[in-house]
Formats: sequence, C-alpha cells, structure tokens
Amino acid sequence: MILPLWWLVCLSLCEGTYAIIAKHCFTFEEQLLNEIADSISCEHRPGLSLYAECNISDFRTDLLEVKTEVKSLCIFHKARLIPEKAFSHLPSLEFLSIYGGQLKGVQSGAFFGLSNLKYLKIIFDVNFQCHNVSLETQAFAGLDHLKELELTGFQFKNIASSTLDPFAGLVSLMLARVCVKDLGEVFCHLSGNMSHLQHLSLVDSGVLAIYNQSCMKKYTVLAGVRFLNLEGNPIQVIQEGSLKVFQKLSSLSLEFHGQSVGSIWKSGIGQVDNLRISGQMSKKIFVDFKELCHMIAHLSVVTLELYHVTAEMLSEDSFQNCGMHLSMFNVWSSWIKQINFGFWKNRTRIKSVAMVDMGLKEASFCSTANGTIWNITSLNLQENSLTKIKSNQFVCMPLLEQLILSNNSIETFQGALKGLPRLRILKLDANKIKQLTYLDFESLPALEILLLDNNNIQEIEKGTFRNQVHLEEMTLGTLMYSEFYLSSIFYGFPPKLHHLSLDVGPHIAIFHIGNISPLERYFALNLNMYDTLYFVSIEDCDNPALRSVQKLRLNAKNMICKFHTFWSFFTNLEFFEFRSDPEDESERYTAINTMHHLRHLKLVDLNLSNHTDTGMIFHNLQNLQILIVENCRLNFITKSMFQDLQSLVLLRLYVSNPLVLLDGIFDTLPSLKAIVLDRLDLRCDCENVWLIDWAKSSRQVQVIYLQRQECVWHFQKQNYLDTMEKLCQTDVQYLCYLGTAITITLLVSASVGYHFAYWPCMVLFLQLRAYVERKIGRKWRIKKRRAGKGKEDLEVEEEMKYDAFVSFSSHDEAWVFGELAPRLEEQGHPRLRLCLHNRDFEVGKGIVDNIAESIYTSERTVCVLTRRYLRSEWCGLEMRMATHRLLEEQKHRLILIFLEHISPFELSAFHRLETVIKSHTYLEWPEEPAKREHFWECLRRSIIREDASNFVATVWPAWLCSCAQSEVYKDMV
Repeated sequence: MILPLWWLVCLSLCEGTYAIIAKHCFTFEEQLLNEIADSISCEHRPGLSLYAECNISDFRTDLLEVKTEVKSLCIFHKARLIPEKAFSHLPSLEFLSIYGGQLKGVQSGAFFGLSNLKYLKIIFDVNFQCHNVSLETQAFAGLDHLKELELTGFQFKNIASSTLDPFAGLVSLMLARVCVKDLGEVFCHLSGNMSHLQHLSLVDSGVLAIYNQSCMKKYTVLAGVRFLNLEGNPIQVIQEGSLKVFQKLSSLSLEFHGQSVGSIWKSGIGQVDNLRISGQMSKKIFVDFKELCHMIAHLSVVTLELYHVTAEMLSEDSFQNCGMHLSMFNVWSSWIKQINFGFWKNRTRIKSVAMVDMGLKEASFCSTANGTIWNITSLNLQENSLTKIKSNQFVCMPLLEQLILSNNSIETFQGALKGLPRLRILKLDANKIKQLTYLDFESLPALEILLLDNNNIQEIEKGTFRNQVHLEEMTLGTLMYSEFYLSSIFYGFPPKLHHLSLDVGPHIAIFHIGNISPLERYFALNLNMYDTLYFVSIEDCDNPALRSVQKLRLNAKNMICKFHTFWSFFTNLEFFEFRSDPEDESERYTAINTMHHLRHLKLVDLNLSNHTDTGMIFHNLQNLQILIVENCRLNFITKSMFQDLQSLVLLRLYVSNPLVLLDGIFDTLPSLKAIVLDRLDLRCDCENVWLIDWAKSSRQVQVIYLQRQECVWHFQKQNYLDTMEKLCQTDVQYLCYLGTAITITLLVSASVGYHFAYWPCMVLFLQLRAYVERKIGRKWRIKKRRAGKGKEDLEVEEEMKYDAFVSFSSHDEAWVFGELAPRLEEQGHPRLRLCLHNRDFEVGKGIVDNIAESIYTSERTVCVLTRRYLRSEWCGLEMRMATHRLLEEQKHRLILIFLEHISPFELSAFHRLETVIKSHTYLEWPEEPAKREHFWECLRRSIIREDASNFVATVWPAWLCSCAQSEVYKDMV
C-alpha cells in the first residue's frame, strides 16, 4: 500500500516529473512493426499487440522499465546470470528472446510467472561457441504452456535430464551449438513429458555419429517427431537401427560425410516426405545417384534436396530405381561432372526441378526429348553461367508455370519461350539482356509476373508485351537509350497490371508515358531515375494515368516536366516515397502539399536546409498518417511545419546533421502516437532540453530510441539524456528532485517505523492513558462511592477490581467457561473474581480501552495459550500489554497456561513470548484427569500469592506443587 502513495506524492510535487524516460528499454505498438522494422534488432512475430526491446546489464532493475502488458520482448544483455523471478512482473509475455555473450547460468524459477509464454529463445553465446552454462534443475519451472524453445551456445551434456521436464506442451525444440558428439546423447536427455513434440532441430553442434542408445523409454516421445533437422553437423557414422523410432517424418535434413548414403535408410528410419542431404561449401560430399535412388525408393521420398554435393553422372539411368513418389528434385551449389539433361524422361512424376549455382552453361532439357512431354510445373536455374537460351529450349514442358533464370549471363532468348502457354512467373533479372523483341514473349499469354530488372536494355521493340493481358507485376531493367515510349511496348496498358517498376538509365533525355487510360484499380509505380546524366524531360505529365497512381516510389534527380516538378502531377497519391540528391539546392519540394490524399510520406536525402519555404512542405496534408524524414538536410523543425498534420500517427526522424527541435513542435499533432528517433545529431543546447520534459509528461505519445540519441558537446558526441541532465538542470527542477527525495525518505521511515514500532507505541500510549485516568479521575470516582469505607479501602477497590484477567481465544471459550471459571469462581477457597471479555467488558466502550482497563485493574493476567491464540491479533495485543506490565513493574503478574502442546519452532516467531518462557515457569493442562485437581490448586495459589518472586506461575515450592514445567520445554528454560 505504500508504493502507490510514493508515486502519488511524486506526481503532485512538480509538474513533468510523473513520467520516467526508459534508459534501457523501449516499447512500441504493433502498427509500428512494419515502419521501424529496419531499425529494430530483433525478430518479432505479428499479432502480439505490444512489443519491447531492451539493452540491459541487470535483469532485476533494468527490466522494470518494461510495461506489464507487453507480449513480445527481446533482450540484449551483459549479465552473467538470469536470476529467480526475473520476469515475474510481465505475466502477459508470449514471445521472449534473450541474447547475451556472457551468460553463465539460469537460476531456478527464473521464468516464474510466465504462464502465457509460447516462445522462448536464449542465446548464451553469439560467437559460435558452446559455453559451460549452469542450468539449475528448476530453471524452466512454470513454462508448462511453452510451444517453441530455442537454446544456443551451451554444453548440453552438463544439463540434467530433469531440467527439461517442465516442457509438457512443447511442440518445437531447437538446439544449436551445444557440442554433442553423439546424437543419442540428446535423445536420452529429452524429457518423457514432451508428448506433443513435433519439430526437433540440432544444428551446428559438431555431431559426428548417431549410435543406437539404450534409452528406449524416450522413444515414445521421439515417435511423434515429424520434422528432424540435423544440419551443420558433419555426421560420419550412422549405426544400424539408431533412428528406427522415426517411422514417419515429414522432413529430414542432415549433413552427411559418411562413406555411403545407404547407412541413412539402414538406420531403421521409416517414411520421409522431404529429404535434404548436404555437405559443406569447402568440403562437398560425394553421392552415387543409383545408390541414392535406392534409398529414395525405400523411404518413399517425395522431395529430394541436395546441397554441396559432387557426383560423376546424372543421367536417365540414375533415376531408374527411384520409386514412384519422387515429385521434386533440387540441387544447390553442387558440382556434377557430366549431366545428361534427359535424366527426367523416366521420371514423369517430377513436378519441380531446381539446379541452382551449379555452373551450368547450357540447359537443353528438351533437345533429346523426342516428343516426350515432361509434366514439370516449376524450373529454377538461377545463379548459373547460362549465356544463351536456344530456340524451343523448353518446348517439352507445356505445363510449366514458373521459370526462374535470374543471375545468369543471358543475352538473347529468341524463340526460347515457345510452347509455354501456362507460364505465369518468369524471372530474367540480373542478366545481360540488351534487346527485347516483338517475338520474345508472344507465346506467353498467361504471364502474370515478369522480372527484367538489373539488365542494361538498349532497345525494346514496340508491342513487345502486347499479348500479356494478364500481367500483374513487371520490372524493367536499366533503359540505355535516349527516348522511351511507355505505352508503345504494350499496345494498350495491361488491364490487370498493378505494380510497375522502371529504371531509367543515364542516357534517356525524353520519357513518354503515352496514351494510357485512367486506371480503375490500386496501382503502384516505382521509378528509378537517379543515375541520369542530363535532365530527363517528361513530355506528358498531365497524363490521366499518373493521376490514377496511388503508390509511388521515386528515386530521381534532374527531372523536368513543363517547368514543373514531375511528381507534383500524381495528385491522388496515398503512398509517396521520394529519394533525391542532397547536393541539389535548386529543387523545391513545396508541391508535396498539393497531394491532399497522402497517408504515407517518406522523404530521403533531400536538401531542405537552404529553402525559405521549408515550412510549407507539409501544409494541407490533413490525411497524412505516417511521416518519415530520413537523412534530409534540415537545420531546425518549427511548430508551423506540422500545424496541418491533424491525422499524423507516426513521425520518424533520421537526420545526420546537427538539428534544433523548437519547443512545442508536437503540440499541434493531436493524433500522434509514436515518434521514432532513429538518429538525431542534436545540439547539446538547453534549447533542446524541452524534448526530455515533453517526453516525460506525454502519456499519449511513445518516444522511441530517445535513450540512444547523442548530442555534440565540445566537439565530442555525448549521450543526449545524460548531458542535458547535467547541463540544463534548473533550480526549480533541483528543488523538485530534492523535495521528492525527502518525501520518499520520510515515507520509507514512516513505513519502517509502522512495521517495527506500532505495537510498542500503542502499548505505551495505552499505559499512559490508563495512568492518567487512574491518577486524575480517581478522586472524582471516589466521591461517587458509598460512605462507610475508608480511603485506603476505596483506593484498593478502585485499583484492583479483579483477581485475574483471563486472555483467551474465542475458539477456547468452551474450556474457559466450562472448566476454568467454575473452578475458580464457584469452587475452592477463596472464591476468585475473574475478568472475562465476553462477560465483563463495558458495553459501548472501545475494545482497546476495555483491554487496557481490565489488565491494569486485575492482580494477575492469565493467558490460555493455543495455536489459535497465537494467530489472533486481539490476543496478541493482550499478551503484549501484559508482558509490558510485567517488565515495567517487575512482579509476577503474568500466568501462562499451555492448553495444548506448542513446539519451540512455532514459538520462535513470538520473540517477546519466547523471552518470557525462557526466564519464567508456566502451567501445562494435564491430559490425565487424575492430575487436574493438582493443576487447579497450583493455579489458584498462583493467583492469590502475595510474596511475588521472579516466577510467573510458581505459587508453592516445587516439592509441594507438581505443576513443574513440562519436559518438552526444559530446553527453553
């Protein structure tokens, strides 16, 4: 209850001190994930609403900056230990990534409280090593609902098998760089609780062998695994029967360096849908396709992928015994000495083939087809050395839908694309194509995606793409001639085209858009005109097609259009990304304010510093929601610049030159939710300190990366926050800080004092009040007494009304009224006067007052001790007041009766009672009825005894009264 009070006081002391700028963490909403993706260092999965990233050195203190409702958290740290309950204040976490190079251990209960966590990633070492890490047995306790676990960079053999027991709901387990020589060691360490495990990965861990282990009990867990990934392990030996637990795998990936791939299926493994075998780039493994086919048939492989392999021959005979299931064959970064491109003729079931980065100089798959039709639908030949595609090169593939020829050296392909009526995707980017002719694409009526970028195209004949009526996306390479007519290459704009990318080369001087009708759909246009040597003249900027563009990425300089800026004619833009030359001082950018439909604006490398009308750029943009200013030359930002941005939600700034942010610039942005400061070279000037105050006081806006910003001070870059706090702290701020510190100190002192001194102070107060009442009010009360008694008798009567006050718990009321009261008040001699709270407390008087008066008007206090008595607050108050009176008057006025056995351990929590017991005698209620008569005699004499000594309950010598202390408590006396 005290902590919220501190914050309330702090908020009320000084305006602007009620928010704290996080120095280690930043938090952002999901809507910012795409916009700041290139700034954040971690992978975050969509759909988790609130995200956070931290760079910390202490888990306990630094993580307190993270909001409790965060669902995705990424941590970079320098700590050596993840302590107990490090994340207990973040119960909503579902995604947690921890990166550290010095982490040596995880304590038990480190993830306590994360009952909603679904994904956990811990990288103990980032330097491709495996550290000796201490994972305590209960390190992962509480993660019963975890679905995915990834652990990297530790020695797995040092981990107890019970450490993984909490992962009862685990679906995916990835272990990387864990230094295991035998895969069977991992199998034996897996917990038997992992009944839902489907994905198991052990990568880059130095596994050399897979032996048949005796831990058969684990096989019930492994039998459910469907995806087994062993990449990055130079496996040399696979013992027979070592993988028999895996009878139905959807995917198996392994790096195999053994003598024969036959040992893979001899391991006892069952069906494998997707088999991936790889070597190393520096050490390719040798495969015999005939032996490989025997394994493919035995395992019913559907997809075969080979990486970094070598082979002597790939021919029609190689696939003769591959069974009937193989439908996908991919070879990557490999070397095959001799390839007969008719290898497919006996494998008509193959639907997809990839032969990537194999140094192919030709790909004559159909040269020996002899009329045979191949049912293939996808062919990938990227990153080879193809220079020319011959005529009818793919005529034997009439069902082909995707053809990838990227990153080759192709110059011409006349007639090569005939016979492909179903081809939808064609990638010819990053080649050496110089000319596109009228006949090149005429037989591709179904084409939807065509990539021709990164080609230096010197000529495009008219009507080259006239038949591509289904074209949706197209990229053209660098146009290397002087005059270009866009509409002429289509003979009518493709009606489904929604994305067009053009790269205008350095020699184009005139650019014609041509006769293009207004587009009735969302259209995105990318124009790269940055490398032009001269001014590019756009002849028909008022073309209605430009007014139909909603998304424009423009990288351009030296562009004119009837003495107007070219981009100003895109009046209906909703997304505009503009990159230009920062050295250009002639360009004016105020025409941006005419784009009233803009929602997303990104300006990169623009020179805004020398313009007197810079403040007009963002006027009238009332629909703008996202504004990104990246590396633009800008000296200051004023309040008037943003005055019309009523819908702005995100502002992102990256400015490399020194910048001054004038006070109040964000006050005109009512919809602003986040400001991302990727990089600001702020001036170490107190004119900029207002930003810190504003960030502290703003509850609506997230200021991201403020803790990373730097400012220039004495020709050196310093941390902005630290420098401003030292340089610009005012007297008012200091007084606010001092007042807050003093208030917090007083509150802490008060809370500590309340905890330790409340009851002693309460007892002292009651004693003083009782003393005052007895001394001052006694004369007034004596006058009301009846005559006939002497003054001395009246004083005694006033002082001591009862022989004993009985303190007992309400749960022991039956014994008090059934045994104690009748024995002492109605039997024996003399008859005693007892004060019992149920019967004798004054009605209408406070309970505390009744207790105080009863104790101080009684000769003795009898405490009936039971466990329920010790747990009662009111009984505790009665005990404290009685012991205070005992210590104050040094008389044996306190009598303790143990109605039931209470161990010394239970009494250790009651220090004052324990002290009394150690130095005084007490009574114990006997269980045998024959001894109870003696008990009552001892108790009666204890109450009426006059010559008090230093005993609580001894009223008779020990040889006369057998109420000596119990043997159970002798060690305490």
